[in-house]
Amino acid sequence: SIRVSPGDTYEKLAQQHYQINPTSREQFQKLLEENPGITQIVYLWGVQELKSKDNLEIQTVQEQSCATVLHLVQAIINSKPETIPKLWLVTRGTQRVISDSEVINPEYGSLWGLGRVIAQEHPELGCKRLDCDPNLEQTQILDSLVAELLSEDVEDQIAIRQGSRYVARLVQKPQQKPITSADQPVQLKLSEYGVIDNLNWQPMQRKTPLANEVEIEVAAVGLNFRDVLNALGLLKDYYAEHFNITSAEQLTFGFECAGKISAVGEQVSQWQVGDEVIGLLLHDGLSSFITTSVEYVVAKPKQMSFNEAATLPLTFLTAQYGLQHLAKIQPGERVLIHAAAGGVGQAAVQIAQLAGAEIFATASPSKWEFLQSLGIKHIMNSRTVAFAEEIMKRTAGEGVDVVLNSLNGEYIPQSLAVLTPKGRFVEIGKIGIWEKEQVKEKRPDVSYFPFDLQEAVQQQPGLIGQLSEELTQQWNQGKLKALPHKIFPSTEITAAFRYLQQAKHIGKVVVEMSQTFGEPKSITAEASYLITGGLGALGLEVAQWMVTQGARNIVLTGRRAPKETAQKIIEELETAGATVSVFLGDVSQREELANIFQQMQALLPPLKGVIHSAGVLDDGLVQNMSWSQFTKVMAPKVQGTWYLHQLTKDFPLDFFVCFSSIASMLGSPGQSNYAAGNGFMDALAHYRRSMGLPGLSINWGVWASAGMAASLAVQNQQRMESMGLSAIEPERGMQALGSLLSESQSQVGVFPVNWSQFIRQFPGGQKIPFLSDFISQVPSLTQKSAFREELEAAMVSDRHKLLTTHLRLAIAKTLGWKDTQKIGMRQPLFDLGLDSLTAVELKNRLESSLGTSLSSTLLFDYPTVEALVEYLANDVMPIDFSSHLDQTEKALDEEDVVADGSSQLSDITELSEIELEASVLQEIEALEKLI
Repeated sequence: SIRVSPGDTYEKLAQQHYQINPTSREQFQKLLEENPGITQIVYLWGVQELKSKDNLEIQTVQEQSCATVLHLVQAIINSKPETIPKLWLVTRGTQRVISDSEVINPEYGSLWGLGRVIAQEHPELGCKRLDCDPNLEQTQILDSLVAELLSEDVEDQIAIRQGSRYVARLVQKPQQKPITSADQPVQLKLSEYGVIDNLNWQPMQRKTPLANEVEIEVAAVGLNFRDVLNALGLLKDYYAEHFNITSAEQLTFGFECAGKISAVGEQVSQWQVGDEVIGLLLHDGLSSFITTSVEYVVAKPKQMSFNEAATLPLTFLTAQYGLQHLAKIQPGERVLIHAAAGGVGQAAVQIAQLAGAEIFATASPSKWEFLQSLGIKHIMNSRTVAFAEEIMKRTAGEGVDVVLNSLNGEYIPQSLAVLTPKGRFVEIGKIGIWEKEQVKEKRPDVSYFPFDLQEAVQQQPGLIGQLSEELTQQWNQGKLKALPHKIFPSTEITAAFRYLQQAKHIGKVVVEMSQTFGEPKSITAEASYLITGGLGALGLEVAQWMVTQGARNIVLTGRRAPKETAQKIIEELETAGATVSVFLGDVSQREELANIFQQMQALLPPLKGVIHSAGVLDDGLVQNMSWSQFTKVMAPKVQGTWYLHQLTKDFPLDFFVCFSSIASMLGSPGQSNYAAGNGFMDALAHYRRSMGLPGLSINWGVWASAGMAASLAVQNQQRMESMGLSAIEPERGMQALGSLLSESQSQVGVFPVNWSQFIRQFPGGQKIPFLSDFISQVPSLTQKSAFREELEAAMVSDRHKLLTTHLRLAIAKTLGWKDTQKIGMRQPLFDLGLDSLTAVELKNRLESSLGTSLSSTLLFDYPTVEALVEYLANDVMPIDFSSHLDQTEKALDEEDVVADGSSQLSDITELSEIELEASVLQEIEALEKLI
């Protein structure tokens, strides 16, 4: 294996270590020529530590990422190696999986957009993208990285988080249940027990706080399993007996929340309106506003977001009370924590580790790797009672000192059995728990502590204050941290309950209440709104829509003065009562953009919203693309978006919307530069959300009468339609924009598509797991096409003519012709109107109909029908085209091919897992030095 580092010149630094200039195409060609036989290429320059982005050299990053990969792919294609190497693009903290807070390196998002196009244009490279866990040290990512490199899985978009492997899927955006009035606060209610789908948001009345109460405007709520049990009706007898709740309609949900004080009672002195707090032991936390006693309110840790803070209250107070106050856990003691990957389990792990105890944990096997990443050595299956025998074996028959139990049935006696003499059994379960007499009969020496936190608090005044004081100090010092969590917007409340019900989560499930309930972002007359690319057709559509929504101060930017059509629309907007300011400048130049902001601040009301729609196209296949084409297209998308982010991050914006493209979400052959630029926008939207700032990236399809794609040539428009992609009518697009401004997603695709038609553009054997939710069955190369069967059934002497006719038909169909006779045998196809994009389409058509893989450079290498026929007949298709070909000689030739193929396979697998791990570790160590 060889290692390559970025530099200014081409240089061999050591026997297996090279330096290369990312912007030099020739140097990559030279590198491959000097090192033939490479079978895997792993791009690791994107595995970066979290560093301050204040002085981010965005252009250098793009050179070391996109330019490197572009020139690398071009060098591979041009060198035509006998064995095509597989390509891996590895990043760290670039993709959102569980929450936006994972996105710490958005600058490498462009690499994912580029990778999606490479996967389409060059399927032979098997381009896979892997995003490593941002919360692990670089050396800790090694095991999962090596496992992926050795895997033959078809998944090509993978992320590792908390020890678990995630794969990317495009999913339908859930339907929302909006509340009719934007000003109406709501509360989660249940119409009937037994079915989670019966949950819905209902209007509520705010309650004025009494003397010792406060009202909290809820920002985030931590879900608990008791919420799910209530919805399913499993606690209705208990609630009827203890709380006099006899029907589903009386129930409320949510036992803990984080938010801001919105009103205080007359005797409350310790809290003021605007204070950020946590509420606990509630019964109605899943509400826009809750009113509760000051006793149940504690300060939110300053360094945590509301979503993070919502993971804390019940989990940590329960674990702290159980382990520290009741069990009085000591350093060096052994503690068994059941369901250690759950909410209370995770809090208990942190508390036990802080106390210096040795942890024995149970969890379902899918969560073991995550627990191992926390440093837990003793992990057993929570789905069987075999844990008891395993513990006694690992402790040489001594057992554990403390059990924190939440399981019932056979787990209780088995857990009692592993306790040491005079051990402590802390029970936090609710269903099927043992009475004290049962425990005494089984283990009279054991101290048994069943408890319900709410009952304990009622019996011990001041307990919450004592627990919260202990924990707050440790939260603020960073000794205890927020739990891992998955966030659901409140508009997806049933999905959140179902996710918790199916025990898919690690840590907590959090419902995000901010910007919820279909409440539209108010576009006001007192604010200013910036539209970059505002002088183009799409920007002007947005401006007109915003004025209809109440905007009165619109700022349009562009590089050139408005054309006659644009000037006419501006005049119409001003007649309608709006003030339209036009500032000329290039958003990709920081100084010019900063100047625009200075003018806005001096002349206009405060800026409240940004729509970034600036962009430019310069299409071409990866193998023909120059770096200057890349930088031209990426400039407004990458530098422009980054500078807008930097210049507005201290502004109290209501929205920051990036007009991205379907190209970065699905890939788009011929638009690698455009996909890369939009991939950066997508990642930045998540990054902004992680900072508590507004951020939304919309992956638009093709616009009908606005946007860059609207001016495409007729042939290209027909090509888009043949791919199943319909154009977005501006009116429908603006409706979608208005709806999305009211919601909490960070990235959404908007494009009318016929999926069955869309999938036909891809080669028959190319699996696309990303689209598996929309595609029921993808044809396989192992299923022979109708033409292939026809060809094999024909007489050998007729096959040459059949293939020629078939090629002419495929070419005519691709070009939109009806007369195949106009296509001469020796006439260059590119003279007929074939271009780089239609060449990809034709290659894919032929792969499907011929049932064989073809080179991405097929039409460039064999640019006439005659050359194509001879190449396919003689070198590609395993079918006889010559009646006097000696069958025995052919069979021997095939044996040689098989033998040669197995030799190549042995070369690929020759590198052992240990050697591969050592190679990757060496590269990571080198990266650390560069960083």
